[in-house]
Amino acid sequence: MKSLRMRYFFLPLFLLSLYVVWAQSDTFSQDFKKFRFQYKKNNRVGMWILGSWAVGNMLASGAVLAFAKPQDESKYFYQMNIMWNTVNLGLAGLGLYQNYQSDEMLTWQSVLAEHHQMQKILLFNAGLDVGYIMTGFFLKEKAKTAQKLPERLRGWGKSLILQGAFLLAFDVGLTIAHSKNGSKMQKFLEKVQITSTENGIGLIYFLH
Repeated sequence: MKSLRMRYFFLPLFLLSLYVVWAQSDTFSQDFKKFRFQYKKNNRVGMWILGSWAVGNMLASGAVLAFAKPQDESKYFYQMNIMWNTVNLGLAGLGLYQNYQSDEMLTWQSVLAEHHQMQKILLFNAGLDVGYIMTGFFLKEKAKTAQKLPERLRGWGKSLILQGAFLLAFDVGLTIAHSKNGSKMQKFLEKVQITSTENGIGLIYFLH
């Protein structure tokens, strides 16, 4: 009779513990899904912006280039715009293709690692963008003393300054967007504790 009473005493506690574990797991899952959704959305919007800039530049530059004078610096300016944005369009297309692929099988560890890697790439690219801009100013300055085709150096220089400035704004903007999402990620990661279990490594998610 005593063992029966003990069974009825521990049964509600056991059921309550199961509910708490389920609630913890569900909360972590929901927070992570929100983070992953925003991460992909940031990249998707970024690639659409990059692709739109590339297409717009190529169409506008191609239209104006048809009427540019052979030795006019604008000819080289628009030529560089087209070449530069051919690469941008390819990168945007590849990025969108990857973004629309299903990642349901990815673990939270791999998604977080990808997030951190993306931020490193964007910061590295921002440094390159500054280099593009400085190279553009260098070419414009070099054109002042160039004996052969100074208009080409000026045209290329102006194009590098324009494209580098856009890419710098693009990379910084995307970095800020990911950082805001990352701050939300940090909040729920502070609630996660990694612990060892009989089956390996597990997670405990603290609700507070």
